[in-house]
Amino acid sequence: MRRPTTFIFPFPICLLICLLALATARPALAGTELPETIVLSPEVLNRARQQAWARDRTVGRAVAALTARADSAMKAAVEPVPARPEPGGNRMTRAYRSLSPYWWPDPQAKNGLPYVRRDGERNPEADSDRYDRGRLTRMARTVRTLALAWYFTGDERYAARATAHVRAWFCDPATRMIPDLDHAQMRPGLDQGNRTGIIETATLIPVCDAVRLLEPSQAWTRTDTRRLREWFGQYLGWLLRSDPGRAEAASLNNHGTWFDAQVAVFALFRGDRELAREVAGLTGNRRISTQILPDGTMPRELERTRPRHYTFFNLEAFMVLAAVGERCGLDLYRWASATGQSIRRALDHAGPFLAQDRPMNGASEPDFDPHPYVPLFRRAALVYKDTRYLDYLDALDAKTLARQPSFIAY
Repeated sequence: MRRPTTFIFPFPICLLICLLALATARPALAGTELPETIVLSPEVLNRARQQAWARDRTVGRAVAALTARADSAMKAAVEPVPARPEPGGNRMTRAYRSLSPYWWPDPQAKNGLPYVRRDGERNPEADSDRYDRGRLTRMARTVRTLALAWYFTGDERYAARATAHVRAWFCDPATRMIPDLDHAQMRPGLDQGNRTGIIETATLIPVCDAVRLLEPSQAWTRTDTRRLREWFGQYLGWLLRSDPGRAEAASLNNHGTWFDAQVAVFALFRGDRELAREVAGLTGNRRISTQILPDGTMPRELERTRPRHYTFFNLEAFMVLAAVGERCGLDLYRWASATGQSIRRALDHAGPFLAQDRPMNGASEPDFDPHPYVPLFRRAALVYKDTRYLDYLDALDAKTLARQPSFIAY
């Protein structure tokens, strides 16, 4: 009797079929091409993803922690700038509005107006849902987390949810934020907005990297790319041509550095490599040599009531510009003036102050959070091939380090 026909594939073909099935189920893990991120290191991300796929335990634990945060982020509401009545009119508008964080109601005035400045003391009202800064921060954090989770797992649920946030904020004509900051960092009773509010859209820099990760996903579309680039094109135009933008560009402290960082990243994101390279190329003479002394200190940041915070905050902007320079063939990491002013000198000076127990310029700053600046020193160790920069992280507690995946490096 003839036996029923069975199909037995040779082992290599079985293996090929399994790999193809895995690639179909996990598209983010199928390729070895580098992601087109701007600030996050494409090489570090790609290497970490390959290690995760190879079941490396260290990277696996970091990815597991990331996906746990992503599962929580999946529940975050999509909350773009709400429609509000236009000041002085009846038309509804989706203009971004925020409160200048160091301004408080005047206790001597019955209605608290005009607000008065208390430098270094953050008014919690600025982060309330009466204004948009909290919404912007939550959106950026959520999108970045979900995009990274998609990149490392290939789970399209993460990509779809991240895309929903980006579409609502920037792509959907019915809900998108107006691409200007005319009402950012308002001072009630004094004026409608302030040029210093421009620093708040530095929060959009990681969103650009997140979208670069999302673009190969099934959720993201060419229409999304076109509309998002249009939004950033309009916002760049406002930054470069508006009075607040020009004033912020002229700032001689972290506000000027972050202005340049935003323009460079947003330009490169939307494909204007020439503008990105121009801005990055001016960093040495326009920012480093005017803000960083030969000993690595930044006097304009040290004179603030929170010198450690502003020193690291400005250093972060410099590292963003260096990352853009790297994409454009410029080496800002190693740029130095004739008298030795450089980003590396600033890193060397700031490093010992990363830990909570090291006050800077006499200010203890007990509420200083080193977590956002961990990637700066991971990138420094990679760029300069010097593990001394990782030694600064050893002084941090394990809980702080666990909040930042090891594969995140500026």
